[in-house]
Amino acid sequence: MRKALGLLALAALAACSVGRRATDPEATLPAIAPLPEITAAEPLPEEPAVAVASTATAAATTTTNGRTKTTAGGTAPTTSASRKSWGLVTITTAIVSPSQLMGRELPYDPSYKKLPVFPEKITLQVSWGLLDVGEATLSVKRIVSFNGRPAYHLVSEARSNAFCDTFYRVRDLNESWLDARTLTSLGYSKKLREGGFFRDEWVLYDRDANTFVARRTNKDGTFAVRAGTIPASVQDILSSIYFVRAQELKVGGEVVVDVNTPDNWPLSVKVKERESVKTHLGKRPAVLVEPEMRREGLFVQKGKRLRLWLSDDAEKRPLLMKVEVFFGHVTASLREML
Repeated sequence: MRKALGLLALAALAACSVGRRATDPEATLPAIAPLPEITAAEPLPEEPAVAVASTATAAATTTTNGRTKTTAGGTAPTTSASRKSWGLVTITTAIVSPSQLMGRELPYDPSYKKLPVFPEKITLQVSWGLLDVGEATLSVKRIVSFNGRPAYHLVSEARSNAFCDTFYRVRDLNESWLDARTLTSLGYSKKLREGGFFRDEWVLYDRDANTFVARRTNKDGTFAVRAGTIPASVQDILSSIYFVRAQELKVGGEVVVDVNTPDNWPLSVKVKERESVKTHLGKRPAVLVEPEMRREGLFVQKGKRLRLWLSDDAEKRPLLMKVEVFFGHVTASLREML
């Protein structure tokens, strides 16, 4: 049941999310100084990276096959930054939360790459069989400074309705920071609350070094940290939606996206056919695409089938989604769009 409704997130295009939002464990690391402000028209700053050092008993770190794993309870190493970094702060295992890297809202600038729609908010009605179980939203309403770079702030949320709350409460939140000048991911955060299921995790990317750092926090406050390499044009599972929407979709064609979750894997999206679909806003022309999920994702667990209908126009808005779950199908249908 948990996985079935949890895939509500998938169908919700926002990974069932919301409600009581988790907070990271209390930081044992020194606070990062406020990041220098940038304006939309300024060139990217070429400043030395800010060193982030651990001075307290935070975690024990081991490295195996190029990956670093940190578990709570040991002594974290001190980290110094000697190279220039992708952002103003060097991405290391000393980072506690992506919120440390997020600065003020920025105005739109013509130098930024365009999204199909901006600003945008999409609301989908989520059903399990004949039952309405909740709603999900997908939005990108602002550009912010993220680690010194302008980034589209992508947010997907989903929540179960009052009826569903009585036996299975869903509150999930997914966030992504998409570089406004390259449309590649700078970072991704996932906070899931599905019945008794709990997950808090995030990943940050450093394209100069082609590396990532990821952290997963458990319900009891313990956490593990991983580090590894990434492809040159990396996307997270949320930003990949916008990448696909920005491509030309020809029937019989395929869009392949390099995704890190934090494992690296190619997301293949097959373009199936053009047809009309019914939504809460009426019947609309659409393009049917099917992502092939090789890992757990925003939409579906590995091996399950997802069908996604996008509007057959330049905006390619999500109109309808159907995903196979353990007991039937979860469907998300467009209800509102701004």
